[in-house]
Amino acid sequence: MKYVRFVPSASLLAVIVCAALLIGCGAGHPTIRSITVSPQTAKGTVNSGTVVYTATGNFTDNTSRQLTVADGLTWASSNTVVATIDDGGAASCKSIGTVTITATAPQNLTITVGTGINNSSTKISGTAQLVCQ
Repeated sequence: MKYVRFVPSASLLAVIVCAALLIGCGAGHPTIRSITVSPQTAKGTVNSGTVVYTATGNFTDNTSRQLTVADGLTWASSNTVVATIDDGGAASCKSIGTVTITATAPQNLTITVGTGINNSSTKISGTAQLVCQ
């Protein structure tokens, strides 16, 4: 009797890896319905201290939790001349004015594997105001 050794192709290995990632990431899990940014309105002083914002993801299964950079959360200021914000949600006033602070995360927190690891799902955003004095 002759034995044949099975060597999986690269395509088959890629499918297996993708399936494992989807199962590991909880395919079919709840997705983000909305993002709440806190505080909704804050006042800061130019060149003195920071205002720390948090982003809470509100999910389709009626649960919620704080989002982080590990979830794909990004922060932005509508005018970086007035205020900047770092990856941790700490905003600093640079000049007098009012800005909108935006937190954005992927609606579906699972990752996809293609030419790289990324999350191409729809983005969900929440906003707050920062008044710099």
